[in-house]
Amino acid sequence: MVEDPTLILVVEDNPANRELLVEYLEAERFDVVEAGDARSGFELFKVRRPDLVLLDVMLPDDSGFNLCRRMKSVSRKFVPVVLVTALHETADKVEGLGAGADDFLSKPIIREELVARTRSHLRVKRMVDKVEMYQAELARFNQRLQEEVDLRTRQLQGALADLKRAKELTEQTQQEIIERLGIASEYRDQETGNHVRRMSHLVHELALAFGLSSATAELFRQAAALHDIGKIGVRDHVLLKPEQLDEGEAELIREHTIIGASILANPRTELLHVACQMARSHHERWDGLGYPDGLKGDEIPLPARLCTVADVFDALTTRRVYRREPMSYQEARNEILQGSGTRFDPAVVSAFDQCFVRVMQAREAAEP
Repeated sequence: MVEDPTLILVVEDNPANRELLVEYLEAERFDVVEAGDARSGFELFKVRRPDLVLLDVMLPDDSGFNLCRRMKSVSRKFVPVVLVTALHETADKVEGLGAGADDFLSKPIIREELVARTRSHLRVKRMVDKVEMYQAELARFNQRLQEEVDLRTRQLQGALADLKRAKELTEQTQQEIIERLGIASEYRDQETGNHVRRMSHLVHELALAFGLSSATAELFRQAAALHDIGKIGVRDHVLLKPEQLDEGEAELIREHTIIGASILANPRTELLHVACQMARSHHERWDGLGYPDGLKGDEIPLPARLCTVADVFDALTTRRVYRREPMSYQEARNEILQGSGTRFDPAVVSAFDQCFVRVMQAREAAEP
């Protein structure tokens, strides 16, 4: 299958700067359309539907910030917008992020940086497009499945054995789709992929120790595979950065909770409902100092509270790009216990402590 050519929209009022951007991009075999003001740039955006926008902040008829907001408001699909600016003040960057911008490119333009950032954002767009395709396929599958179940019910009039078999097939297919969506979140970072597998096992053990039924624990196990689905919307240079993140980068990576919840929004099944709770709230804290909503105590959904403890334990005991040496299991256990009542739900921490041996065993069993 041949992919459609990549189209980039350049909106820049300075002819020399615009010509330079177009020259650099066309040298990399990108298709480029250009505009010199906000009005024509917005019309081109609506008509040509580009894959990425390079947008000057200072335009003769409007600001790039306002144009970015308008573009984001009318676009049904994710289109990265990179602000090209000579402004370097923090307030300008904050305003750009508030307008929906995905990145900044400083003037004067450096060809290598322009090409690298362009390719990075296009990779993210392709991943988001794939997730949207998976969502559409899942919706179509559910519709076809519902029609088939209705037909079989009318035809067989209570043939319980056949209906049971159809239900089992549905559950198996649903689980396969969930697992494939989980794979989408781990596509760029293999360690994240291992983390997803371990998380499913850890959440399952915690749910059982907390006193939940085996069916509910299994539901939570399946949903945990999607807790980090939003990371597909985090750019590579932030997600894979080996050094400490600066505040702007940390804010970008925090957005994976919002992105994940958006992907899983309006669920029609209990499984995706639980997965959406985990995706949005697994970085909330018991004391209310977490993100993205600052929920406190029992305001945090139980699936997310279990997911949080499992997530932190696995992160502490795993080598990450930003931390070379992981903690021992016992050191991580002490860290979890110290966070009881502040970072974590005390009842979940108590369940974690009671089943700690099984937690260690589950973590080892989930290694590839």
